Amino acid sequence: MPFLKNTWYVFDYADDITPERFGHRTIIDQPVLVYRKPDGMLAALRDICPHRFVPLHMGRQIGDVIQCGYHGLRFGPDGACVGMPIAGMPIPKAARVVAYPVVERHSLVWLWMGDPALADAGLIPDFSFLSDPARGNVRGHTHVDADYQLAIDNLSDLTHVQFLHAGYQASEAFERLRFKVDQVGDTVYARLTFPNGRPPYAFQKAVADIEAPIDLCFETRWNLPSCVRLRITAHPAGAHSAGAHSAGDGDNRLFESMSAHILTPETDRSAHYFFVNSRDYAVGDPEIDARVRAWQRQGFDVEDKPMLEAQQRRIGGHDVMTLGPVLLPTDAGAIRARRILAARMTAEGLPAAAADHGA
Repeated sequence: MPFLKNTWYVFDYADDITPERFGHRTIIDQPVLVYRKPDGMLAALRDICPHRFVPLHMGRQIGDVIQCGYHGLRFGPDGACVGMPIAGMPIPKAARVVAYPVVERHSLVWLWMGDPALADAGLIPDFSFLSDPARGNVRGHTHVDADYQLAIDNLSDLTHVQFLHAGYQASEAFERLRFKVDQVGDTVYARLTFPNGRPPYAFQKAVADIEAPIDLCFETRWNLPSCVRLRITAHPAGAHSAGAHSAGDGDNRLFESMSAHILTPETDRSAHYFFVNSRDYAVGDPEIDARVRAWQRQGFDVEDKPMLEAQQRRIGGHDVMTLGPVLLPTDAGAIRARRILAARMTAEGLPAAAADHGA
C-alpha cells in the first residue's frame, strides 16, 4: 500500500531522544534512526548502512555522527559519509544515507518522509496543549497490527465508546445522542453530545456531584495524515449548544480533557499509536494520573487494539472501503478524512485507496 510522503509523521516523544539514547522505528515501510546531537538539535537518517545494509542503530553515536557497528563507517547528520575505518581510505561517492527533515514540536518528534524542499513545519497540526505546564499529561505508546486508517476510522466515530469501552465511558444519555460533522479546509471535526445524563465513570472525579445531570461533549479534530485531537467537555445539563466545532463552551464548562491520538503507519498492516491525555483539573494529582494510565491501558491495549487487529485479520489484504461496508450517519467524519487523504495521495501521483463506495 502506498503512503503519503509529503507530510509530517510522529516518530516519538521528544524527551525520549537524548544524547545517550537514539531511537529507531519503521515509518511507512522505511527504517529510520533519530538522534540528538550535542547541540540539542535532532537528526534523522535512514537506518541502513550502504556498505553491507546492516541497521545503523546497531552502531553508536560519536558526537554528531553515527558510526556503523559492523565496519566503522561514519555518517553525519546530512547523511554523507564523513569517516572511514582506516586512515587514508577514500570515501566512495555512493557512501551516503538518506537524511530526513526532523522537527521537535509540542513535545513530539515529527518526521518529513517526502521531498525535503517541501518540509514546512507550519503544516504540523496544533497540539500545543501537550506542552502547556498548567495541564496534567499522561502519555503512552502501543503497537497495533492493523492498517492505520482503520484506527483513524475508530477515532472518527466515537459512538463505539458506548460498547467497546462500556465499563468506564458508557453514558446513560447515549440514546439521546446528537452528532455533527464539519469540515474546514482539510480539517475534519466530528462532535458528539450526550445530553442530560449522569457522568460516566471515567469523569466522575472531575465533577462535584456525580448525580447531577450533565451535557457531555466529545469532539475530534482530524488532520492529515493521521492526527486526531480529542476534546471532551462537560456542561450543566441544558446549558450547552451542540453547534459547530468547539462551540457552546462559555463559562459554564465543568471540566475539559484534551488528548492526542496520533497514528504513524509502520507498514500497510501495522502502526505506531501515540496517545497523550491532558487535563485542566487535578493537575499533579498522582491518583488521577494512575487512574488515567489504567484506563488508557484498558482502552487502547485491552479493548481498541484487539478489535482493530481482529478487523484487520478478517478483511485481510483488502481496503475496508472496497468491501462495500454498510455506512451509518456517524461514519461521516471517517469518510471525509478518507476522501481528503485519497485526494492528497492522488495529487502526489500515488494510487489512492477507495474513500467510500458511493456514500
